[in-house]
Amino acid sequence: MTDDTTIVNKKVSELARLTPQLSRAITNTGKELNDNAIIGDRQWAMNTLAMLIGMGDMDGQLQVYVKAAQQAGATDDEIQDVINLASIYAGNPRAVNAARVIAPYLQSEQQRLRPNVTEELVNVGDHETMVWDNHGDGFPIVLIHCLALDHRTWREVYPQLAKTGARVIAYDIRGHGRARNAPVTTSLDQLADDLHNLLSKLGIKKADIYGASYGGAIAQALVTDYPEDVRSLALVATGLKGFPVLAARADAAEKEGMEAQVAVSLIRWFTPETIARNPWEVRYGRECVRHMSVANWAAAWRAMAAGDATETAPNIKVPVLALGGKQDASAIPAIMQQMANAYPNSKLVTLDPGTHMMPMEQPQAVSDALAAFYQSVDTQTFKKDEK
Repeated sequence: MTDDTTIVNKKVSELARLTPQLSRAITNTGKELNDNAIIGDRQWAMNTLAMLIGMGDMDGQLQVYVKAAQQAGATDDEIQDVINLASIYAGNPRAVNAARVIAPYLQSEQQRLRPNVTEELVNVGDHETMVWDNHGDGFPIVLIHCLALDHRTWREVYPQLAKTGARVIAYDIRGHGRARNAPVTTSLDQLADDLHNLLSKLGIKKADIYGASYGGAIAQALVTDYPEDVRSLALVATGLKGFPVLAARADAAEKEGMEAQVAVSLIRWFTPETIARNPWEVRYGRECVRHMSVANWAAAWRAMAAGDATETAPNIKVPVLALGGKQDASAIPAIMQQMANAYPNSKLVTLDPGTHMMPMEQPQAVSDALAAFYQSVDTQTFKKDEK
């Protein structure tokens, strides 16, 4: 619950100004429920929102509780999920009406986070993938997300990169997000083929490729297989090559199921303090792992485990930013240093604090580092580290 006063108490106070008698009648019951509630303000507001949509003809109250949910930390994606589920249980007419009432909030969040962005499915050969595209006039940036997540990994970084004037693309990797039903992943080279096909479909001949973790492994495969597609690389919290422990994570899911992978993944990705606060990035990461199939999870980890850019990296001449985090429990600083050393035209930047999911847990610092790198490449002022 929030400090000082809860949303419940605030609503009771508002009611008292409108109709003191009704306020007194419900105060005792409301206080008893509130004092003993364990679901928290965000979940309380979201549950109320769902009930109001189901009841229908609650336009004013919908506006109140959308604001309450937002103030309690709910994201536009989570509120959209409530509307989507309401279409199943309460019927399309009430869900559509709710969407119309809530539209101003959703549109304001979209403009804040994804200004001028279109969201569409693009066919890349044997499957479709979801793509964010702001259609900017500047040189294109392609963002590749982490394993188990989707394009929304870049939720907070995307708008900052868009401010550079770049055309910013974020998409779902095969086996993830809206591409979860694609034929199973076989290798990083296959994923590089997917990205090459996406660039062709979007009319992009060359781009700056920024990948986080698994996305960084794909970026390295792309620059090896399709060097003409890449102007620069930003490799965020990733490594030069795979390790046996990555394949072991595939084995673990096949033996224990996906629920058993949730806790170990969150502990590896975020700080204990962030997990305890349970902000959107933790909630999002948790549900992405839960919803991923064992087959897609296992295939992704085995593809990443087999990756090895040790021999190809010395031949890559494009500017490379190796962006690591001091507190990263996976791509530890020594791994990031190894990777930076392997690329002849590279610069190592270590964020402190910086964790494995730094695009979500430290989005401003990541945005600043990536924007500075983009501008240095764009203006041809990039300076590599002395080897």
